[in-house]
Amino acid sequence: MPHFAAVSNDMPNFPVISPIASSVSAAGDRQAQDRTTHHLTTKSYHRIIARMRARIDERITEESLCALSSLNKEAFRRAFKARAGMGPMRYLTWLRVDMAVRLLIDTRFDLKEIAFVTGFKSEQGLIAAFVSTLGVRPHALRASPI
Repeated sequence: MPHFAAVSNDMPNFPVISPIASSVSAAGDRQAQDRTTHHLTTKSYHRIIARMRARIDERITEESLCALSSLNKEAFRRAFKARAGMGPMRYLTWLRVDMAVRLLIDTRFDLKEIAFVTGFKSEQGLIAAFVSTLGVRPHALRASPI
């Protein structure tokens, strides 16, 4: 089976599907700031995203991402969500699904290979992530059988 490193050179600009941070009212934003005394620096945030992308095919835990910041686990989760609009593991799922979309469209890999390359444990895990993230099954994105 192909490895992520083998296909990542063909995809210099991934991800295309970007999770969009939800808009927060001024009062909600102020309230979130009051509860959070720590923040995720831009450098730490970029280092965490880079780690997610570089090791997308590996098992990544929230603890390993948290270790890249100077925050405890709860503060890290809140700070990441404040910056990205979603928690770190949900963001990782978005990155993986986005890469899977590109592989479905641009390659002849079957779902089992795509699941392996994008870090899902199984084809069923990939399908479940597609449905929960995009609302469609992976086969719907492949226009014609390859």
